[in-house]
Amino acid sequence: MKGRFLKQPQRCVTCLAILLAMLPSALVGQGLAQGTMVVVDPASSEVAVGATTTIDIRIEGVSNLFGAEVHLSFDPALLEVVDADPNTAGVQIQPGTFPSPDFTAQNIVDQGAGRIDFAVAQMPPKEPVTGSGVLATITFRGEAPNSSGIQFLNVILADREGIPINAGTQSGTLTVTSTETPTPTETPAPTETPAPDETPTITPSPPPTAVPSPTPTCTPYPGASLTFDPQPASVRVGEAVNVKLRVTNASNLYGVEVHLAHGTGVDATAITPGPCVADFVAIQSVSGNLVDYAASLMAPSPAVNGTCDLATITFNGLQEGTHAVTFSSALLSDPDGTSLPVTTYNGTIVVSGEADILGYHVVQPKETLYCIGRAYGVDPYAIARRNSIVNPNLIHPGQRLEIPNVPRALPPGRVCPRQFNGVTPPPSCRWYHTVVLGENLYRISLRYGVSMWAIAEVNGILNLNCIRAGQVLCIP
Repeated sequence: MKGRFLKQPQRCVTCLAILLAMLPSALVGQGLAQGTMVVVDPASSEVAVGATTTIDIRIEGVSNLFGAEVHLSFDPALLEVVDADPNTAGVQIQPGTFPSPDFTAQNIVDQGAGRIDFAVAQMPPKEPVTGSGVLATITFRGEAPNSSGIQFLNVILADREGIPINAGTQSGTLTVTSTETPTPTETPAPTETPAPDETPTITPSPPPTAVPSPTPTCTPYPGASLTFDPQPASVRVGEAVNVKLRVTNASNLYGVEVHLAHGTGVDATAITPGPCVADFVAIQSVSGNLVDYAASLMAPSPAVNGTCDLATITFNGLQEGTHAVTFSSALLSDPDGTSLPVTTYNGTIVVSGEADILGYHVVQPKETLYCIGRAYGVDPYAIARRNSIVNPNLIHPGQRLEIPNVPRALPPGRVCPRQFNGVTPPPSCRWYHTVVLGENLYRISLRYGVSMWAIAEVNGILNLNCIRAGQVLCIP
């Protein structure tokens, strides 16, 4: 079992097939090199121990770019990322100007894991950009002598509609030297003066040695995603909330290992295996502010594809505020133990104090918590928690509900008649979007520069992969 999670060979069968198909008409890498590229610039550089240097992540030769997402790795034993924004919690890199970073969806440096996750998008009414430019700049400090790769794990470029733009990648190398490397001073060679009446002999220079162009690193299409549901989760001080660890877009998934950290304002009291990938649970631990979980399937169980809940974590609210739940590391593997590409999305838990009671509502036939919540502008899940309703979809006529003062802007829908005075706030929608065939929440989020989690939250979407053509979405 341990060997399965630690085995890390990378495969790129699809990209290899594409390159082989190109061989009859072009040299390997030549066709891709002429298209859009995301590169580390400079590709090779040096820095002394204790000194700093900057590296740009550049996008070359792109058209109609509206959003970009990159995930990179480096050796944390050799390099440390210098925080570009000390006034913000955590460590960030410096956004560039191409595209304009109007909305920063992700800017996280995990120094312990040697990973950088960065995603930005423009916002209307700005037009997509075309050409080349700097996506981001990373400042590294040398920690120990040796060479570290600055490698792309995944790259996503998208146009205004969220449609992916094909791009190759070129990783780089940063060598840490033990001392400052002096710049050598060039001494000009003496000019030979030919003797009188002698014809100078011209020695032809050897032809330059051809340096092959680097073959772009194969970047597979984005793989699975690890998310939390609900996101964000809400809980009152002294109460508990269950948060599901969910995998979406899984393909041939057989094993999982995740390590999480959370803020001190909440306490993880338990983690329970979910309905999938749980034949054998190797790690199941909550300790301090850490959550560790590892499990796999066992023969003859088939691999998992699509969306499923890997585990449920129970959190208790300790202190009012917004508290982060972050991935320290995450590993998914197939039946052979080969690691699968995965993108992680951190979560938050909002802890509130004891809410005041606005009034009481007696449930009428065919009423729902959402219908009642719209009547008073209150979070339906807060009503459920206040009244100890286990299943928010199951309430009964005649049931007397306490309506807590937990405001929330809800998407348009049926509104129940009020039974006491209350003011329903208007939906905080900046735009309305009608879903067309083939669209998904990721494309829509890029178009408006709004997190897909925020769109899902305000529209009551529980499954991020489930929207339908013709559906009208509130864009917060």
